[in-house]
Amino acid sequence: MIDENDITACINQLKSLSDIPESLQFFHGEYEQAKAKLNVVSTETAEEHRSRKVRLQKTIREAKKVFRGNDDVLAKLAEIVKPPTATINDCLVAMNDASKLASYLKWLAYLNESHGVFDRQNGDVERCLPTYDELNCYCSWMEDSRCENLKKIMKEECRRQYNILRTNALKQGNPFKWKDFDTPTVDKTKAHIKSLFEISEPLNHGESNINLGIEYLLSPLKVQFKFHFMRKVKTNDIKKPEWYLTKILSWIKEYQGVFEDVFGKLFLETSSSLFVEQLCEFAVLKMRDDLGKIDDTLFTHYVDEILKFHKELNEVTDLTQIRLPLMELFTRELTLKRWLQLETISAFEFLTNIQSDNDKFDRRDSSYNYEIPLMTVRMLTLVKATGERVRSIPSSALNNCFYTLQADILKEHLIFLTESVKKLGYNDEKYLLVINSVVYVLMVIEEWSFDTHFIKISRFEEEEVPFGKITELYKVFLADCRYSIQTSLLTKVNNKLSSYLKQSWVIHRKTDSISASASEGLMILQQALSLFNNNLSPDIFLELWSSSAKEILERIFEKILFQSNFNYNGAVQYKVDILAFTGIFQEYCSPAFFSRIHTMAQVISLPSETARLWKGEGAHDLSTLQVLMKEGNVNLKSPDALNILKRRSDI
Repeated sequence: MIDENDITACINQLKSLSDIPESLQFFHGEYEQAKAKLNVVSTETAEEHRSRKVRLQKTIREAKKVFRGNDDVLAKLAEIVKPPTATINDCLVAMNDASKLASYLKWLAYLNESHGVFDRQNGDVERCLPTYDELNCYCSWMEDSRCENLKKIMKEECRRQYNILRTNALKQGNPFKWKDFDTPTVDKTKAHIKSLFEISEPLNHGESNINLGIEYLLSPLKVQFKFHFMRKVKTNDIKKPEWYLTKILSWIKEYQGVFEDVFGKLFLETSSSLFVEQLCEFAVLKMRDDLGKIDDTLFTHYVDEILKFHKELNEVTDLTQIRLPLMELFTRELTLKRWLQLETISAFEFLTNIQSDNDKFDRRDSSYNYEIPLMTVRMLTLVKATGERVRSIPSSALNNCFYTLQADILKEHLIFLTESVKKLGYNDEKYLLVINSVVYVLMVIEEWSFDTHFIKISRFEEEEVPFGKITELYKVFLADCRYSIQTSLLTKVNNKLSSYLKQSWVIHRKTDSISASASEGLMILQQALSLFNNNLSPDIFLELWSSSAKEILERIFEKILFQSNFNYNGAVQYKVDILAFTGIFQEYCSPAFFSRIHTMAQVISLPSETARLWKGEGAHDLSTLQVLMKEGNVNLKSPDALNILKRRSDI
């Protein structure tokens, strides 16, 4: 076999010789000698073969570096090393196959031995149990094996031994009765049940067998269940699933306590959940056949009773720690689809009734110091009730389906509100109630964002907060409504002030009352603010009046101030009008909000001689003007004050 030393020696020689063909002949000679060593392969281990192969590959790579650029030599080198490499690979494959065969035969021998040992015990439970347990563990360990035939044989043997153990173990005890716990033979009964708990069912076999101890304990209850609910008797009423669900729940409540007293931690740690699960399987056995025979109305009744059953069961045991066979039945694809369709139909029918009721805009107090329409209260009650139906069920898939339905209800309500405002004016109280409705929904959703139940679902839905996508839609609608109200109000006020904006302030007689051309606009603004204050949520009203006030002051009064000329009487009139308009807003805010416009009005309406002094002094020395402004309690930048005074035509 050509190894690392052989090729390395050849490479070193090639580096010092110019006659490559002669060196190549040397390489051939070394190879012919190495071929004679190939018979050693049969005596080497697979690991030795792999090690030799790695060394050979490494030295070949080194040789290729030396002969790089000489295609003839590289081709000859590839031809030289191909046979030994192929031989090693063939040996490795053969050894691997032989190893697998040896392992397979070893497992068959073990199975034959296990079979014989088990049968020689004549079915004695105590003596057969170690043999069965060992085989059961090996079956579990072999699950990842790709030898399907061997796994099948092992499972069949494991199942055979289990069935024999099960039959013999159940025969060793008398038929179980619950009253046995109150008899002198209770210790014997307990010992027998504990021995049954020690016999575990075959692992990973896809079988539905349960723990023998649980099967033994449930046997009298199963007889009762079949007698009352699976025969042609009055108690077997397809319209009354609550009868057998109530019975199962009563058994769980009654006998869990008995088990805890009799078996203590043994029962609590190993069998409590199995006991509950298998009692629920009784109902599954009954319902599986009934579901195909009932109409949608009765199906809805079944769903209601099952949800009620699990809610009560959750008070007895932790649902997150057990399997829920009934929910597994109702969350299968076709059954779940039917369930969700009926839930959706019912929810949207209720929502339609809410929206069509004559009292939908009736006022109701919210918990945030403003009134909302009755339909919003009812809609949110529907959303909450929809989620509460499955909240106690520890199924993320089911809760996510109902979360989607809740989001659909919220979205449908928003669509209705959007259509409603199209028919209403900004001064309609119903319009304002719609805005309150949106604000209230957003506040409630924000409260839900602290609920771990919604947080888990929203993460599943890839939302940062619960109902995040719906929340954004509500916020956009709210912004549109707020903008529409403000725009409509200001447009109406501006229209009423059109003549006011055109009047002359230079030729003006003295008066102490608001300009006649401004009175109507002032009245509209006053009425609107009073309406908004009485009907809108405080936060929305604050945003609305502050933005409206800023718009009126900037677009009307500051525009008049810097685009008109005033005599003294006109300036005084301007100040009177300013105080009248800002006086409306001051009912809802502090005077500081209007300090700038008030100061401007104060400057423009200075008496002629005082204004002339200011203007004259300020024109030469701004610091002197600042002193005068300070003495007059005027808080305004000197350049602004001068610009205002320039609008006076009488100084």
